[in-house]
Amino acid sequence: MSHDTMVEEKSEGEEKEVITRPFEKLIERNGPGRNGHLKIIELYSSPSGLPSAIDVLNNQLIRKAPGSVTIEAIGMTKAGRSQRLMDAAERLIADEKLEEILGRKPIVTIFKPNSIAKNLFEKNPETRADFHEYICNLHRNVLLELKQPPRQNIKYSYTDVVLLDRGSYDDIFWSYALPEFDGKLLPEIRRKDSLDMSERTIRDRLIDIVIGINVPPVISLEREGKRGDGRGKVMNLEFLSLIHRFYTKAESEEKIRKGLYSLYKSGQITEEDYNEQTKDFLIRNTEYVSINGMDPKETNSNKIFYSIKKQLLYNHGIPEELEYKMGQT
Repeated sequence: MSHDTMVEEKSEGEEKEVITRPFEKLIERNGPGRNGHLKIIELYSSPSGLPSAIDVLNNQLIRKAPGSVTIEAIGMTKAGRSQRLMDAAERLIADEKLEEILGRKPIVTIFKPNSIAKNLFEKNPETRADFHEYICNLHRNVLLELKQPPRQNIKYSYTDVVLLDRGSYDDIFWSYALPEFDGKLLPEIRRKDSLDMSERTIRDRLIDIVIGINVPPVISLEREGKRGDGRGKVMNLEFLSLIHRFYTKAESEEKIRKGLYSLYKSGQITEEDYNEQTKDFLIRNTEYVSINGMDPKETNSNKIFYSIKKQLLYNHGIPEELEYKMGQT
């Protein structure tokens, strides 16, 4: 989603309209196994998000602006993740408080790197490990592209908010779930390589907030069927139940983390104790916001929007807007 095409100013007296030019045209799914043609350029015109921080349409590199915030959305298939990110983008751009602090409208960019993999490769069980590792690489590379320093003779644009539709944290869940479902999909050595790659991103603290959006497996499968997408090797009740268990585990760990943080704040445990007891959690080194995809859309939209807004304000020196928690770090 390109920041310079998202907001259109109408004439005086008319309301401002948030639009998504040139992303109103959904791309045709035409990779291998579809109709035999691949138009990779169309991925850069998708409303779902850009495949990389190298903006080929405008011949420039997108970089994180000072004080920016990076959010990754994870969770069950068909839980409403992509739509909630688009909602958040529109609300952040239209927010008057953020505009006042920044001196301009916030610049928000949605990224969906795995769209490249989905269009280039079939999810063949025999090559699923290659497919998975490629996605892990894509996610980390986009985050590294966004923090590249300025260079001569290279055109840049900046973004205040990075909305990542799946990323390195979600890769961890799939790295655990795929081999447990079928060891041939992701052999142990390949699982370790994938986890090492994702763990580097976590250690580098490249993501500020993780939004987990989940629905029960039966709902996920039902929504998939309604869209006519069919059921694949992992898009079935058995695998969805398995990966849902990992997402549920992360939510349980978050409740434990909050309890431990309260104990630390009250002096009942030390910082070392807190860090030791949370070091192996699935979600760590970041704030985690759990979203029930069955709740009303407005409720979930508010949770996501305010989490991002508060962090962005804090990054720009408005600490009273956010109780900064040691538990995020």
